[in-house]
Amino acid sequence: MLVKGKIIAENGTFPFEVLKTGRGISLRVELSEEPFEYSTDCSCLEPLELLGLLLPAIEEEIGEIKGVFVEEVVEEKSSPLERLKRILRGK
Repeated sequence: MLVKGKIIAENGTFPFEVLKTGRGISLRVELSEEPFEYSTDCSCLEPLELLGLLLPAIEEEIGEIKGVFVEEVVEEKSSPLERLKRILRGK
């Protein structure tokens, strides 16, 4: 699953992407100078849960956050065989 959006702060608008796969989850926020990136091999969190947990750290970089807007959510399509494998593995 891929979630794209923008974080609106007092110092501007900052696009973000959160990618969740079977192997983990990663976040990238485009800041003015250098991107803020975080990833983990745990896929137990949903994309917006991870973003919510990291908002205080992002706020330290960009100033007070006024809002977070989701613009696009892309679900990954899997074949019936891949879904069966996930069910059998318990994921």
